[in-house]
Amino acid sequence: MAMDNATPTLESMLEFQQVYLRAIALSWEDKSFRNELLKNPADALARYLDYRCPWLIDLEVVDPGGQYGWDEHNQRWNLPPNTMTVGIPARPELPGEEAVALAAYSDAGPNYVFTCC
Repeated sequence: MAMDNATPTLESMLEFQQVYLRAIALSWEDKSFRNELLKNPADALARYLDYRCPWLIDLEVVDPGGQYGWDEHNQRWNLPPNTMTVGIPARPELPGEEAVALAAYSDAGPNYVFTCC
Protein backbone atom coordinates (compact mmCIF):
# COMPACT_ATOMS: atom_id res chain seq x y z
CA MET A 1 0.00 0.00 0.00
CA ALA A 2 1.23 3.46 -0.84
CA MET A 3 2.54 5.69 1.91
CA ASP A 4 0.47 8.90 2.12
CA ASN A 5 -0.27 8.72 -1.62
CA ALA A 6 3.10 10.23 -2.52
CA THR A 7 3.25 12.19 -5.75
CA PRO A 8 5.04 10.10 -8.39
CA THR A 9 8.66 11.10 -8.83
CA LEU A 10 10.73 10.56 -11.95
CA GLU A 11 12.61 7.80 -10.13
CA SER A 12 9.43 6.03 -9.04
CA MET A 13 8.01 6.24 -12.58
CA LEU A 14 11.23 4.75 -14.00
CA GLU A 15 11.10 1.99 -11.40
CA PHE A 16 7.49 1.25 -12.35
CA GLN A 17 8.54 1.06 -16.01
CA GLN A 18 11.14 -1.60 -15.17
CA VAL A 19 8.68 -3.59 -13.05
CA TYR A 20 6.12 -3.40 -15.86
CA LEU A 21 8.63 -4.82 -18.34
CA ARG A 22 9.61 -7.58 -15.90
CA ALA A 23 5.91 -8.38 -15.42
CA ILE A 24 5.38 -8.70 -19.17
CA ALA A 25 8.34 -11.05 -19.50
CA LEU A 26 7.20 -13.15 -16.54
CA SER A 27 3.62 -13.28 -17.85
CA TRP A 28 4.93 -14.82 -21.09
CA GLU A 29 6.65 -17.59 -19.14
CA ASP A 30 4.29 -18.18 -16.21
CA LYS A 31 0.59 -18.61 -17.00
CA SER A 32 -0.31 -18.57 -13.30
CA PHE A 33 1.34 -15.16 -12.87
CA ARG A 34 -0.36 -13.88 -16.03
CA ASN A 35 -3.79 -14.88 -14.73
CA GLU A 36 -3.13 -13.27 -11.35
CA LEU A 37 -1.74 -10.12 -13.01
CA LEU A 38 -4.97 -9.79 -15.00
CA LYS A 39 -7.11 -10.41 -11.92
CA ASN A 40 -5.29 -8.32 -9.28
CA PRO A 41 -2.22 -6.48 -10.64
CA ALA A 42 -1.06 -4.82 -7.41
CA ASP A 43 -1.18 -8.09 -5.48
CA ALA A 44 0.54 -10.04 -8.28
CA LEU A 45 3.35 -7.46 -8.56
CA ALA A 46 3.84 -7.52 -4.78
CA ARG A 47 3.88 -11.31 -4.45
CA TYR A 48 5.85 -12.25 -7.55
CA LEU A 49 8.16 -9.25 -8.02
CA ASP A 50 8.25 -7.82 -4.49
CA TYR A 51 7.04 -4.46 -5.85
CA ARG A 52 4.71 -2.13 -3.98
CA CYS A 53 3.89 1.09 -5.77
CA PRO A 54 4.84 4.13 -3.63
CA TRP A 55 1.83 6.13 -4.87
CA LEU A 56 -1.83 5.23 -5.02
CA ILE A 57 -2.80 3.90 -8.40
CA ASP A 58 -5.85 2.01 -9.61
CA LEU A 59 -3.91 -0.32 -11.87
CA GLU A 60 -5.82 -2.40 -14.38
CA VAL A 61 -4.11 -4.92 -16.66
CA VAL A 62 -6.15 -6.20 -19.60
CA ASP A 63 -5.73 -8.84 -22.26
CA PRO A 64 -5.83 -6.75 -25.43
CA GLY A 65 -6.55 -9.68 -27.73
CA GLY A 66 -4.76 -11.14 -30.70
CA GLN A 67 -4.65 -7.99 -32.83
CA TYR A 68 -1.78 -6.65 -30.70
CA GLY A 69 1.75 -7.98 -30.41
CA TRP A 70 4.91 -8.26 -32.45
CA ASP A 71 4.36 -7.30 -36.10
CA GLU A 72 6.72 -9.63 -37.94
CA HIS A 73 6.16 -7.94 -41.29
CA ASN A 74 7.03 -4.41 -40.06
CA GLN A 75 9.46 -5.58 -37.36
CA ARG A 76 7.85 -3.51 -34.62
CA TRP A 77 5.44 -3.79 -31.70
CA ASN A 78 1.75 -3.07 -32.25
CA LEU A 79 0.55 -2.20 -28.75
CA PRO A 80 -2.83 -1.13 -27.35
CA PRO A 81 -3.07 2.42 -25.99
CA ASN A 82 -2.44 3.00 -22.29
CA THR A 83 -4.94 5.11 -20.38
CA MET A 84 -4.58 7.50 -17.47
CA THR A 85 -7.32 9.03 -15.35
CA VAL A 86 -6.77 12.06 -13.13
CA GLY A 87 -9.20 13.97 -10.94
CA ILE A 88 -10.05 17.66 -11.02
CA PRO A 89 -11.00 19.16 -7.65
CA ALA A 90 -14.20 21.17 -7.27
CA ARG A 91 -13.93 24.93 -7.88
CA PRO A 92 -14.03 26.98 -4.66
CA GLU A 93 -17.27 28.84 -3.98
CA LEU A 94 -15.58 32.10 -2.91
CA PRO A 95 -15.06 34.51 -5.85
CA GLY A 96 -11.45 35.48 -6.46
CA GLU A 97 -10.05 32.60 -4.40
CA GLU A 98 -9.29 30.24 -7.31
CA ALA A 99 -5.56 31.04 -7.45
CA VAL A 100 -5.18 30.65 -3.69
CA ALA A 101 -7.09 27.38 -3.81
CA LEU A 102 -4.98 26.10 -6.70
CA ALA A 103 -1.77 26.95 -4.85
CA ALA A 104 -3.07 25.18 -1.74
CA TYR A 105 -3.98 22.18 -3.88
CA SER A 106 -0.44 22.04 -5.25
CA ASP A 107 1.13 22.61 -1.83
CA ALA A 108 -0.85 19.69 -0.41
CA GLY A 109 1.73 17.42 -2.05
CA PRO A 110 1.14 13.77 -1.19
CA ASN A 111 -2.57 14.25 -0.45
CA TYR A 112 -3.48 14.20 -4.14
CA VAL A 113 -2.43 11.94 -6.99
CA PHE A 114 -1.87 14.82 -9.43
CA THR A 115 -0.39 18.16 -8.40
CA CYS A 116 0.91 21.19 -10.25
CA CYS A 117 4.58 20.54 -9.58
